[in-house]
Amino acid sequence: MKIKNIVFSIVEYFIRNIPGGLGQRIRYIYYSKRFAQCGKNVLIDIGVIFHNPENIYIGSDIFFFPYSIITAKPPNEKFDQRILKIKKNTSFENAEGSIHIGDQVSIGAYNIIQGYGGVSIGSKVTTSARVNIYSFSHYPYSENDRSLITYANAMVDGPISCIKSPIVIDEGVWLGLSVSIFGGKIGKNSFISSFTTVNSNFDSNLIIKGNPASEDSKRFK
Repeated sequence: MKIKNIVFSIVEYFIRNIPGGLGQRIRYIYYSKRFAQCGKNVLIDIGVIFHNPENIYIGSDIFFFPYSIITAKPPNEKFDQRILKIKKNTSFENAEGSIHIGDQVSIGAYNIIQGYGGVSIGSKVTTSARVNIYSFSHYPYSENDRSLITYANAMVDGPISCIKSPIVIDEGVWLGLSVSIFGGKIGKNSFISSFTTVNSNFDSNLIIKGNPASEDSKRFK
């Protein structure tokens, strides 16, 4: 398995930055064999990185703009060494740590999608540049013992506290520039204004803005 992963890394290194339509075609041929599921007309621009594509499910008519990083959970990885807070999301119905992207989706440039907690992106979703979607991230303390000093990077020899919070982005949602999502469900056809931080559930057809996010108005009459 280690040798296989080394071979994958070498191939991806050489195909990642081939420009133009040729590069998009080569990357599609390669990743369509590595994704858990892949539809037709998937355009992968230069610099896009997929971690653990065997746990990523892709629909048809998808555009990944340059330099995004899409990270699913390795199928057999466990969180045994972490102090883990779990934020449940009953709307997420897929396997833990998987990333599902529907049809007719545009993933903007420099997006980060961290799918260790699970991410579901519906059809006709648009994410603008520099959107951050974190379903798994570090947490500032242990809720079981606030006196325990915890850390926020894996290089530390000490307890690390994390939070797992599956994310559901429903059909037709548009995420504005530099939106950050750390949990919850965003209902169908809602718009998230630029620089908004989302960490809870929102209904359909809303304009949502602020830090923390709150409902501003209806999007469509």
